[in-house]
Amino acid sequence: MNCGYGQGLSVLEVLDAVDRANGAPVKRMMEGRRAGDPPALVAGNQRLLETLDWRPTYSDINRIVGDALAWEKRLMERGVTTA
Repeated sequence: MNCGYGQGLSVLEVLDAVDRANGAPVKRMMEGRRAGDPPALVAGNQRLLETLDWRPTYSDINRIVGDALAWEKRLMERGVTTA
């Protein structure tokens, strides 16, 4: 099941949010679209909403990325690796 919001963001929009949350730019290498890549993908969450008693709390990409980055930093401080 997808946890999307039914609205898409480009990779660049997400990276811009990471830049803002991190306070520094992320290194980017711009390349052409790979063969077979669709021009856009948007994850819908209808099945998830119909199946679970759960609703997303946040839809603002800056909040989502900021919370995720803070969580990752806390894990790193404790010596936990996620990769």
